[in-house]
Amino acid sequence: MVAIRTWRPADPWRAFLLVVAVCYGLVQLAVVTPQMGLGWDEVVYVSQVDPRVPETEFIAPRARGITLLVAPVVLFTSSTEVLRAYLCLLSVLALYASFGTWLRVRSGPVVPVAAALFASTWPALFYGNEAMPNFWVACGSLAAAGCFLRCVREGGGGPLLRLAVSVTAVALLRPPDSVWLVLALAAALAVPGWRRPRVAAALAAGLAAGWADWIVEAYVRFGGLAARWHAAGAANETGLHVTLVEHARALDGPLLCRPPADCGPVVPSWALWWAAIPVLVLLGLYAARRRDRLAECLLPAAAGLAMAAPYVFLVGYAAPRFLLPAYALLALPVAHAAVFAVTGPRRRGLRRAGAGLVAAGLLGQFALQGITLGEVAALRLQRRAADTEVAAALRALGVRPPCLVYGEHAVMIAYRAGCQSHMVLSWPRDTAVPAAVRAARAAGKQVVAVDQGRRIPAAFLHGWRRGPLWDVRPGRWHVYLPR
Repeated sequence: MVAIRTWRPADPWRAFLLVVAVCYGLVQLAVVTPQMGLGWDEVVYVSQVDPRVPETEFIAPRARGITLLVAPVVLFTSSTEVLRAYLCLLSVLALYASFGTWLRVRSGPVVPVAAALFASTWPALFYGNEAMPNFWVACGSLAAAGCFLRCVREGGGGPLLRLAVSVTAVALLRPPDSVWLVLALAAALAVPGWRRPRVAAALAAGLAAGWADWIVEAYVRFGGLAARWHAAGAANETGLHVTLVEHARALDGPLLCRPPADCGPVVPSWALWWAAIPVLVLLGLYAARRRDRLAECLLPAAAGLAMAAPYVFLVGYAAPRFLLPAYALLALPVAHAAVFAVTGPRRRGLRRAGAGLVAAGLLGQFALQGITLGEVAALRLQRRAADTEVAAALRALGVRPPCLVYGEHAVMIAYRAGCQSHMVLSWPRDTAVPAAVRAARAAGKQVVAVDQGRRIPAAFLHGWRRGPLWDVRPGRWHVYLPR
């Protein structure tokens, strides 16, 4: 008789992690959907490698990591659906690989629980298939911290190489973030027994490799490294700020909270969720210390706080995506607290009570995050569909490249129309024709202005032909054509 052997993974917790990653991808496909149009920042990154459209202005703070990430798809197709599906698949693999690094540090339920906590946050779900750097920085930072622990404990060339590659990836995506990550990891090398010159060399090599492109481009396009750094700081409103309130106001869905814009009040349920994070991190540190796993909890906690610090104290505005790296790293100590509540107490009654609290907490997490994700995704689906409809309406009016779209949402509309763009957040108050419009007309390009409002938004448009775009929803869109 032939014995039938069933396949079992070497580490059963890796199978649980795989389930979390797959569910993460399915929720993206179901709620965010591949039909989500491209946002402003996404168009900037994608247009750099899309051969069918003009490049959108690439300002000083940006880095080329996302452009490299999307290039394999964008070079061959302009389909947003294909790009979303590609990024969704990559985000599933990145989530699995980054948290899987920690299963090599030590197996157990902490890692899949941490992955579930991070993957269920609405910013992680919303930005997983977006051409934006923050989710990928989160995965790279998480992988770097796990590889660092393996390096100082085990040594070996494999973990060193993975550490350097992880730091390089973070630096390619967001160079300043990589500095804060490396500072946190380098500080850990001061721990007795962890002083490893090869680890320090891997951190430095990863940082240098990731920054190289940004530095070379600084001299090619921005007049030097100092000039680009100054321009990047001006664009990001860098300086001494405290934006805790702005971050709290952005928790329930505004993608950007930039004063004086109204981001809404702080929602009590979200304030409670946010306030629970530091408490649970401290409980996780206590639980890890009780089980002689303090380093596995303290390192990601310190790195997470380091990654959050510049956005809370050095940037003058807030966005939920800014804190994704911190959420990914802090998920590990929070998971330590959750697992200890279920398995730590010696009395059965206390373990049952702990299990009940953890189950209630997870249900609250999934409900709060899921409701917010649904609201955020539905609103952006509507707005970005309108951008595509406006572009189609412009083509129906005969707008063809070479052309320039000026006005509200111009970057997204122009990308779909194959035009150059000049987007305005506030229309000019003087009567002069804007320089971008004058330059485009002088170059023989077709120029149109678009606006979502009831009144003519700028004085220079009074002499232009104005027409409503009735088929665009939500309505009130108008197009302006020079006479």
